[in-house]
Amino acid sequence: MFQRLRKLSLSGLSAYILFYSYHYARVLGVVCFRIDKRRTEESMVVRKQHQLKWFSLSLRLICSTAVCCFCAPHVAEIDDPYEYFMQCLRLMSSFLCSICIVVVQMGYEHELLRMMNNFMRLFRRIRRMWCQKKFGFGGKREFFLLFMKSVCLVYELYCELRQLADSPHFLAFVTMICEIFLEIGSLMFLHIGFLGYLTVAALYSEVNSLVRVELRRQLRSLERPGGGPVTRRHLRIVECRLDECISIYDEIERVGHSFHCLLELPLLIILISKIFATTVLSYEVIIRAELYPHKAGMWGLVVKSFADVILLTLAVHEAVSSSRLVRRLSLENCPLSDHKEWHVKWEMFLSRLNFFEFRVRPLGLFEVSNEMILLFLSSMITYFTYVVQYGIQSNQL
Repeated sequence: MFQRLRKLSLSGLSAYILFYSYHYARVLGVVCFRIDKRRTEESMVVRKQHQLKWFSLSLRLICSTAVCCFCAPHVAEIDDPYEYFMQCLRLMSSFLCSICIVVVQMGYEHELLRMMNNFMRLFRRIRRMWCQKKFGFGGKREFFLLFMKSVCLVYELYCELRQLADSPHFLAFVTMICEIFLEIGSLMFLHIGFLGYLTVAALYSEVNSLVRVELRRQLRSLERPGGGPVTRRHLRIVECRLDECISIYDEIERVGHSFHCLLELPLLIILISKIFATTVLSYEVIIRAELYPHKAGMWGLVVKSFADVILLTLAVHEAVSSSRLVRRLSLENCPLSDHKEWHVKWEMFLSRLNFFEFRVRPLGLFEVSNEMILLFLSSMITYFTYVVQYGIQSNQL
């Protein structure tokens, strides 16, 4: 076992993390498809799984009904306004995201399956162009982001399951299980958005490496030591590589845009509700710490919520920056042939790179970039400072 772990690369470990995340999402009823191997070739394909889909929809409906009947009346009796607001926001976001999950599974199932198969086909197209076989997912950055996300997922599951120990009777235990199922399922949109944008970043990273290594090597082979002419056959081979690279860049931008349009609204809903819930929770932990015996665990939830937002922003930034990286490869300095058609093809390749820039603009309101991390951190530090000053002035700290 240890020898097998030594042979694994970071990209292989990232693939294992994706494998277990996929099954985790299937258990929660968010992912209702299966990944199989084709019979004719050794490639993966995403297929429908109707039984799992209808089972997850029925289970989500039962859990929503149980929470409405047994949990919502208890929330309505809460006298504390801060606790009441936080619980209402949590239930409302869970119900809204559950509705979004049902809508995506019922109305956009074909689009989702087509998009997943397009992602896998793009990985196959890129790796067929390499001279050496490549396995796994991404590189060092993708592994680091996936590892941090897996830590957040484990801590999230631990905090949710720890609540089951406080259930006084069987009915409260069942109701709490239904509530946990809905709440973790609603947060899966945030994790799926993270994985989707990270996949776009990994695709751009692989095709950029292909252009940097393989395509540049073929372009330099056009330079003859004695200045002799290049054969038509050699030009056609390099020209086919250029056309394939242009097609791959175009396909990545198109599939990434379709993913963004499909999950744009539910992802924005869960982000807004999560930021509001985090601000209220941090206020509660700072001002009224005596109400929470497990203060370290509550601060862990606050940090985990911040980490989810930051990791999603980093994944988007990785995808956007990787789509722009190909412009800085200095391909225009590579040697060219004297053929006029080849010069036209090369100019088209360099000019069309400007059209493949991947951008993320939620509802067209703003553009997501790494600058948002600094804005988010500075605003939360300002908020914490304000809460602490309020607690000191009101003699609550």
